[in-house]
Amino acid sequence: MIIDIAIIGAGAAGLSAARTAHALGKTCVVLEARQRVGGRAFTDRSLGQPFDAGAAYIHFSNRNPWMREARRLGIATQPWRGWTHHVPWLNGQWLSSDDQERRLTGYSELWDQIETLGEAFTDRSIADAAKHGSPWAQATASAMSRLGLGDEPSRLSLYDYIHQWEGPDHIVPDGYGHLVAASSHGLPIELGSIVRRITARAKGFDVETERGTVQARAVIVTVSIGVLKAGHIAFEPGLPNALLRALDGLEMGALTKVALSFDGERFGLKPGDDQIVLDAPGGAMTFEVWPFNRDLVLAVTGGDAGRALCHVGEAEAVDMAASLFSSVVGQDCRPHLRGGRLAGWWTDPFSEGGYAYARPGAYDAREALMDVGIDGLYFAGEADAGGRLGATMTVAGASMAGWNAAKRAARFLG
Repeated sequence: MIIDIAIIGAGAAGLSAARTAHALGKTCVVLEARQRVGGRAFTDRSLGQPFDAGAAYIHFSNRNPWMREARRLGIATQPWRGWTHHVPWLNGQWLSSDDQERRLTGYSELWDQIETLGEAFTDRSIADAAKHGSPWAQATASAMSRLGLGDEPSRLSLYDYIHQWEGPDHIVPDGYGHLVAASSHGLPIELGSIVRRITARAKGFDVETERGTVQARAVIVTVSIGVLKAGHIAFEPGLPNALLRALDGLEMGALTKVALSFDGERFGLKPGDDQIVLDAPGGAMTFEVWPFNRDLVLAVTGGDAGRALCHVGEAEAVDMAASLFSSVVGQDCRPHLRGGRLAGWWTDPFSEGGYAYARPGAYDAREALMDVGIDGLYFAGEADAGGRLGATMTVAGASMAGWNAAKRAARFLG
């Protein structure tokens, strides 16, 4: 049997593509390598208390389609308190009030400096944009890059970053990953189906998996840029040079989380007493303390520090995060530690990183992904967000890209 559309990946983009294909009257199947849906939106329950190992924030919630989906499914959301509330630590102690003021001023200084560049500037790295600022402005650029975008400021396109959509954020007490997974009900998904090769034929495609070959008239590939660049899926014929150049302009960040589960000891901290260690090894690390009043602390870092945590493995990463948290609470927290989990997307073969960013000078690579150059073959995911640059690096952007790719595939099929 030949189906209309084979969709590779059951993350937000793949699920959106499947829903859209069904609404447009096209037959489809979603082939997912993992034994679960959601991709990098995953609510981990292995510690007995849920936490979002991947995407956690419904960004620009005033126009994010997942707010509507949450209402449809009866899943609660609530506003996020923002990004400037963390108590900062430096050299093993609280930042002085004067230095806290300088830090906030450095944040404003960075954006003032960016705004002076105007609209028509030659693209550069975020580090280059901050290099003439104060030390606090440069520190702001570094922390923002590693903790927000997942990589070092010298590698990130400023032009790409400033075109991201802004707006209020919401969070999901039951988990953003739980919300995404709940939206998959009723869709034709085959879990554990690892795709190895996609071959273009005269009247469609052969999609080779470890379970057999699926024949389809069109294919939508929603795997990450990291998976594509690693060559985990072979394409016959090979991808056009223009598409390869676009892939070369994009890289995967390494935003990394370590979840620490405690026995009820709160170390004098209340929910929301979040901390940030500005001089953590390799870059700043944040600690989200007792989210939703659960006995959890979520440690987050990114860039090369995030990669290092992934490479040392879960046991050592948990110990490193717990050791740094101990320096914040003023005592060894490990006797109260019940367990820990490393969300190591950088070393996950089904993601090969957190989310995609554009290198300096390559901000147009995202839109170039829209045109694969092979009739009936489409890419979709957070990396291109359907050409809407402001929604990239988000679950919403992935959903929009999947919706757009399914519409294009339906038009192609007629």
